[in-house]
Amino acid sequence: MTTIEACRGYRIAVGHTMLLDDGLLLTSSCLSIGSGLLRVAISSHDQEALQAQPITLGFLQAGDQLPLDLLRRSRLHLEALTPVQLLPGCNPVPPEGSSSLHDWTVALLMIRHLNDAEQRITALLQLLVERLGRRCGHWYELPLRLTHAQLAELSGHTRVTVTRQLSKWRDAGLIAPPARSGRGLRLAPELVEAS
Repeated sequence: MTTIEACRGYRIAVGHTMLLDDGLLLTSSCLSIGSGLLRVAISSHDQEALQAQPITLGFLQAGDQLPLDLLRRSRLHLEALTPVQLLPGCNPVPPEGSSSLHDWTVALLMIRHLNDAEQRITALLQLLVERLGRRCGHWYELPLRLTHAQLAELSGHTRVTVTRQLSKWRDAGLIAPPARSGRGLRLAPELVEAS
């Protein structure tokens, strides 16, 4: 893990996590993702940074913006899922098609208020495909591999519930491992295009 107090353009290697605290607010109020895919999570300043169980707020990719106002009361954990470049500052008008961390947080909050496990997990997969996925032949592919525990955290269910639901979909041929890379997940259109 790397801790920084100022960011004037920074690269994060795959699998590494950068911790941001309120010292960064002195130099910038927002960061832009120059390249890569980033998991953004949050923990309290009251917790030891290395012992904290951060809560995922969203995923950002090239062109997306990371507002730093959350640093006033918490610590941000930026985990590189692919090589990431962070740039200081943000455009006043975000680029077309980009997402803000606030967009992700609201979407995840809405998912957690759906009625049952299948609805929540389906909505989560639809959100991930909409924001990060791509169509490859008959499948939609996600460029990241999320554990059942991570999917449970994002959907507000237990790991057991997520595992049971994913097994049901796997048996029905609606999800599969990726064809080549070994990372990510393939999802059938019937699953992610359902209303």
